[in-house]
Amino acid sequence: GLKGSGCHDECEARHLDPVEQSRFSDGSSFRYPRTPSVVITASPDMGRTASTWVFNAVRLLYRQAGEACDSYWMRRITRKKLDERLTAGAHVLVKTHEWEGSRAEFEQLVPSFSHVIVSVREGFREDPDWIQVATHVTHFEEIVAHDASGQKIGAHGVLRRMSDHLGIANLTDADIAAVDYALMTLPMPRAGCDQVTKLWHFHSRRGGRPPPPKPSEAPQSSE
Repeated sequence: GLKGSGCHDECEARHLDPVEQSRFSDGSSFRYPRTPSVVITASPDMGRTASTWVFNAVRLLYRQAGEACDSYWMRRITRKKLDERLTAGAHVLVKTHEWEGSRAEFEQLVPSFSHVIVSVREGFREDPDWIQVATHVTHFEEIVAHDASGQKIGAHGVLRRMSDHLGIANLTDADIAAVDYALMTLPMPRAGCDQVTKLWHFHSRRGGRPPPPKPSEAPQSSE
Protein backbone atom coordinates (compact mmCIF):
# COMPACT_ATOMS: atom_id res chain seq x y z
CA GLY A 1 0.00 0.00 0.00
CA LEU A 2 0.91 3.67 0.17
CA LYS A 3 1.76 3.49 3.84
CA GLY A 4 5.15 2.16 4.91
CA SER A 5 5.61 -1.07 6.83
CA GLY A 6 8.85 -2.98 7.31
CA CYS A 7 10.63 -0.21 5.40
CA HIS A 8 14.09 -0.28 3.87
CA ASP A 9 16.43 2.31 2.40
CA GLU A 10 14.71 2.25 -1.01
CA CYS A 11 11.19 2.32 0.45
CA GLU A 12 8.67 3.97 -1.89
CA ALA A 13 5.81 4.18 0.61
CA ARG A 14 4.35 7.34 2.13
CA HIS A 15 6.05 8.66 5.27
CA LEU A 16 4.60 11.74 7.01
CA ASP A 17 5.85 13.71 10.00
CA PRO A 18 3.52 14.24 13.00
CA VAL A 19 2.29 17.61 11.73
CA GLU A 20 1.48 16.16 8.31
CA GLN A 21 -0.25 13.19 9.96
CA SER A 22 -2.52 15.57 11.85
CA ARG A 23 -4.52 16.11 8.66
CA PHE A 24 -6.28 12.81 9.41
CA SER A 25 -7.55 14.13 12.76
CA ASP A 26 -11.01 15.60 13.25
CA GLY A 27 -10.98 19.37 12.95
CA SER A 28 -7.69 19.49 11.06
CA SER A 29 -7.02 22.74 9.22
CA PHE A 30 -5.22 20.98 6.38
CA ARG A 31 -6.88 21.41 2.98
CA TYR A 32 -6.95 19.01 0.06
CA PRO A 33 -6.29 20.61 -3.33
CA ARG A 34 -8.98 20.68 -6.00
CA THR A 35 -6.38 19.51 -8.49
CA PRO A 36 -3.39 17.80 -6.86
CA SER A 37 0.04 18.69 -8.23
CA VAL A 38 2.70 16.12 -9.10
CA VAL A 39 6.01 17.67 -8.07
CA ILE A 40 9.31 16.04 -9.02
CA THR A 41 12.54 17.07 -7.28
CA ALA A 42 15.46 15.62 -9.23
CA SER A 43 19.24 15.60 -9.23
CA PRO A 44 22.06 13.15 -9.98
CA ASP A 45 22.66 10.54 -7.27
CA MET A 46 25.27 11.85 -4.79
CA GLY A 47 25.19 15.09 -6.79
CA ARG A 48 25.94 17.38 -3.79
CA THR A 49 23.44 19.95 -5.08
CA ALA A 50 21.29 20.29 -1.91
CA SER A 51 18.59 18.20 -3.60
CA THR A 52 17.39 16.73 -0.30
CA TRP A 53 17.04 20.27 1.07
CA VAL A 54 14.91 21.10 -2.00
CA PHE A 55 12.72 18.01 -1.48
CA ASN A 56 12.12 18.96 2.16
CA ALA A 57 11.59 22.60 1.21
CA VAL A 58 8.68 21.64 -1.05
CA ARG A 59 7.26 19.33 1.63
CA LEU A 60 7.50 21.96 4.37
CA LEU A 61 6.18 24.81 2.22
CA TYR A 62 3.01 22.79 1.62
CA ARG A 63 2.90 21.91 5.33
CA GLN A 64 3.25 25.55 6.36
CA ALA A 65 0.45 26.50 3.95
CA GLY A 66 -1.80 23.77 5.36
CA GLU A 67 -2.04 21.94 2.03
CA ALA A 68 -2.11 18.14 2.09
CA CYS A 69 1.00 16.68 0.48
CA ASP A 70 2.22 13.09 0.32
CA SER A 71 5.95 12.71 -0.26
CA TYR A 72 7.81 9.73 -1.67
CA TRP A 73 11.15 8.44 -2.85
CA MET A 74 11.11 6.66 -6.23
CA ARG A 75 14.13 5.23 -7.97
CA ARG A 76 12.01 4.56 -11.05
CA ILE A 77 8.87 6.61 -11.69
CA THR A 78 5.96 4.99 -13.55
CA ARG A 79 2.46 6.08 -14.48
CA LYS A 80 1.03 3.27 -12.33
CA LYS A 81 2.92 4.43 -9.23
CA LEU A 82 1.77 8.03 -9.68
CA ASP A 83 -1.86 7.06 -10.29
CA GLU A 84 -1.89 4.92 -7.13
CA ARG A 85 -0.54 7.80 -5.05
CA LEU A 86 -2.89 10.41 -6.51
CA THR A 87 -5.89 8.44 -5.19
CA ALA A 88 -5.27 9.96 -1.74
CA GLY A 89 -6.27 13.39 -3.06
CA ALA A 90 -3.15 15.17 -1.79
CA HIS A 91 -0.32 16.76 -3.74
CA VAL A 92 2.26 14.13 -4.69
CA LEU A 93 5.92 15.01 -4.14
CA VAL A 94 8.61 12.67 -5.50
CA LYS A 95 12.34 12.74 -4.85
CA THR A 96 14.33 10.94 -7.54
CA HIS A 97 17.73 10.80 -9.20
CA GLU A 98 18.70 9.83 -12.75
CA TRP A 99 15.86 8.75 -15.03
CA GLU A 100 15.66 4.97 -15.13
CA GLY A 101 13.76 3.82 -18.17
CA SER A 102 13.60 4.39 -21.89
CA ARG A 103 13.52 7.78 -23.56
CA ALA A 104 10.05 6.99 -24.90
CA GLU A 105 8.78 6.26 -21.39
CA PHE A 106 10.27 9.51 -20.16
CA GLU A 107 8.64 11.59 -22.89
CA GLN A 108 5.26 9.93 -22.27
CA LEU A 109 5.43 10.58 -18.53
CA VAL A 110 6.70 14.18 -18.49
CA PRO A 111 3.27 15.73 -19.24
CA SER A 112 2.02 14.10 -16.02
CA PHE A 113 4.33 16.30 -13.94
CA SER A 114 2.97 19.69 -12.95
CA HIS A 115 6.37 20.82 -11.61
CA VAL A 116 9.91 19.52 -12.14
CA ILE A 117 12.38 21.19 -9.76
CA VAL A 118 16.00 20.45 -10.59
CA SER A 119 18.95 21.17 -8.27
CA VAL A 120 22.24 22.36 -9.76
CA ARG A 121 25.67 23.43 -8.49
CA GLU A 122 28.56 25.13 -10.25
CA GLY A 123 31.29 22.69 -11.26
CA PHE A 124 29.02 19.64 -10.83
CA ARG A 125 27.36 17.74 -13.64
CA GLU A 126 23.70 18.35 -14.44
CA ASP A 127 21.31 15.54 -15.14
CA PRO A 128 20.82 15.65 -18.93
CA ASP A 129 17.24 14.35 -18.87
CA TRP A 130 15.71 16.31 -16.01
CA ILE A 131 17.34 19.64 -16.81
CA GLN A 132 15.67 19.61 -20.24
CA VAL A 133 12.19 19.43 -18.71
CA ALA A 134 12.81 21.52 -15.58
CA THR A 135 10.07 23.99 -14.70
CA HIS A 136 12.21 25.50 -11.93
CA VAL A 137 15.93 25.33 -11.11
CA THR A 138 17.49 25.84 -7.68
CA HIS A 139 21.15 26.80 -7.26
CA PHE A 140 23.22 25.38 -4.42
CA GLU A 141 25.22 28.60 -4.12
CA GLU A 142 22.11 30.66 -3.41
CA ILE A 143 20.68 28.15 -0.93
CA VAL A 144 23.78 28.38 1.28
CA ALA A 145 24.48 32.12 0.78
CA HIS A 146 24.63 34.37 3.87
CA ASP A 147 26.74 37.21 5.22
CA ALA A 148 29.20 36.98 8.13
CA SER A 149 26.44 37.44 10.70
CA GLY A 150 24.27 34.76 9.18
CA GLN A 151 21.83 37.35 7.85
CA LYS A 152 20.87 38.20 4.25
CA ILE A 153 19.89 34.59 3.88
CA GLY A 154 19.79 33.38 0.29
CA ALA A 155 17.56 30.45 1.19
CA HIS A 156 14.69 32.84 2.00
CA GLY A 157 14.63 34.05 -1.61
CA VAL A 158 14.90 30.47 -2.88
CA LEU A 159 11.94 29.45 -0.71
CA ARG A 160 9.84 32.43 -1.79
CA ARG A 161 10.41 31.75 -5.49
CA MET A 162 9.75 28.06 -4.95
CA SER A 163 6.45 28.75 -3.18
CA ASP A 164 5.43 31.12 -5.98
CA HIS A 165 6.32 28.46 -8.55
CA LEU A 166 4.21 25.90 -6.72
CA GLY A 167 1.27 28.29 -6.61
CA ILE A 168 1.33 28.64 -2.82
CA ALA A 169 0.07 32.20 -2.50
CA ASN A 170 -0.72 32.56 1.22
CA LEU A 171 2.72 32.42 2.88
CA THR A 172 4.00 35.47 4.75
CA ASP A 173 7.65 36.38 5.27
CA ALA A 174 7.30 34.91 8.76
CA ASP A 175 6.10 31.66 7.21
CA ILE A 176 9.14 31.56 4.93
CA ALA A 177 11.43 32.14 7.93
CA ALA A 178 9.65 29.34 9.81
CA VAL A 179 10.21 26.93 6.91
CA ASP A 180 13.88 27.94 6.76
CA TYR A 181 14.22 27.27 10.49
CA ALA A 182 12.54 23.88 10.13
CA LEU A 183 14.88 22.97 7.28
CA MET A 184 17.97 24.02 9.22
CA THR A 185 16.98 22.01 12.29
CA LEU A 186 15.84 18.74 10.72
CA PRO A 187 17.39 15.94 12.78
CA MET A 188 20.17 13.99 11.12
CA PRO A 189 19.86 10.19 11.39
CA ARG A 190 22.68 8.43 13.18
CA ALA A 191 22.61 5.63 10.64
CA GLY A 192 20.83 4.87 7.40
CA CYS A 193 18.03 7.01 5.97
CA ASP A 194 15.24 8.97 7.67
CA GLN A 195 12.18 7.84 5.75
CA VAL A 196 10.32 11.15 6.19
CA THR A 197 13.09 13.60 5.31
CA LYS A 198 15.16 11.28 3.06
CA LEU A 199 18.23 12.55 4.91
CA TRP A 200 21.12 10.12 5.29
CA HIS A 201 23.64 10.00 8.12
CA PHE A 202 26.36 11.23 5.76
CA HIS A 203 24.50 14.38 4.69
CA SER A 204 26.21 17.63 5.67
CA ARG A 205 24.41 20.40 7.51
CA ARG A 206 23.67 23.98 6.54
CA GLY A 207 26.41 24.58 3.96
CA GLY A 208 28.41 26.58 6.51
CA ARG A 209 25.48 28.72 7.69
CA PRO A 210 25.16 29.29 11.42
CA PRO A 211 21.93 27.92 12.91
CA PRO A 212 19.11 30.50 12.62
CA PRO A 213 17.38 31.75 15.78
CA LYS A 214 14.15 30.02 16.66
CA PRO A 215 11.09 32.04 15.63
CA SER A 216 9.51 33.74 18.66
CA GLU A 217 6.26 31.98 17.90
CA ALA A 218 5.12 29.53 15.30
CA PRO A 219 3.73 31.70 12.49
CA GLN A 220 0.61 30.64 10.66
CA SER A 221 -0.04 31.20 7.00
CA SER A 222 -2.56 33.91 6.25
CA GLU A 223 -5.84 33.05 4.66
